[in-house]
Amino acid sequence: MFGTKTIRLALVAGALLAAGVAGAAELKPLAIIDSARIAEEYEAARDAQEQYQKFIRELEREVADKEKALTALMEEIDSQKLLLGQDALATKTQQFERQRAEYFQFRESIDQRAEAEYKTRIQPILDQVKTIVERLGKERNYGLILDSAAVSVLYVNPEFDLTNDVLQSLVRGDK
Repeated sequence: MFGTKTIRLALVAGALLAAGVAGAAELKPLAIIDSARIAEEYEAARDAQEQYQKFIRELEREVADKEKALTALMEEIDSQKLLLGQDALATKTQQFERQRAEYFQFRESIDQRAEAEYKTRIQPILDQVKTIVERLGKERNYGLILDSAAVSVLYVNPEFDLTNDVLQSLVRGDK
């Protein structure tokens, strides 16, 4: 019934309410960034995303190749099982089972390989954005900075959008 976005929005709203009650004496401004726009406009982020997607496509090709080989072997066994002797059929069946086990091991390793590639390519940029956003938040005394790509934002005054500042900092190589 409730999507992840709805739950996140509810949590943010709860945090805002709690912050409003706890810090009613000192209201701090809010700000946003748009991580989707940063991913589109920051060249290093675009390159990293392209490299990551290329890696994922290669993994998908490997999976398809292994599935194709497994299917071909299964079809070969099916078509020849009446012609093969018991020993030959047992050998082919063992070969199929070995190949199938290797396929499942490969499938299990894919998530780990994809995560490692993500950490290598994407995570450093996310860490850099986070560092810049934290610095801007402290320098400008913001109480909360949200990512408009991660939550539903119905309206934002452009004065509170720090995306351009983050992009400029990234291009300059700021931390």
